[in-house]
Amino acid sequence: MKKVRDYMKCDVVTFSPEESIFDVAETFAKLNISGAPIVENGKVIGIISETDIVKFMKSDIAPSSGILVEHPEFSLTLTFLDLVRKGISISKELKKVSKIKVRDVMSKSVISISPDANIFDAAELMEKKKVHRLVVMEEGKLIGIISKADLLKALVE
Repeated sequence: MKKVRDYMKCDVVTFSPEESIFDVAETFAKLNISGAPIVENGKVIGIISETDIVKFMKSDIAPSSGILVEHPEFSLTLTFLDLVRKGISISKELKKVSKIKVRDVMSKSVISISPDANIFDAAELMEKKKVHRLVVMEEGKLIGIISKADLLKALVE
């Protein structure tokens, strides 16, 4: 039986709740990842994803621009284009965003799984909880993360 430990990523990128969401977004883009746990005093206290950041951006910037679109990633692009068209400084908006802390945007509900769980249990848990990644914990410690992409890899092997 294929286990979570066989497909999880062990080199987990983590963030502090005091980091800016701008720095998180920059790290996500640079490392081509879409989410990461938030750790404070050695404990996982939340998780942040690109979806959390885009939802925040949409709710914080988009209403002022008058753009409301069903697809948040499209809305964000249109929002920046609208800001440029209206002559509003993107750097000014980004400065505002850089002051927003992870703590204000992260999901506080962390869904975890054991490294010894099978990948089908992981897939079922992700589907049930409507999440794209699970934090892998052993004896109360973060030891990895497994995403839907990792599960797809496991299924095709």
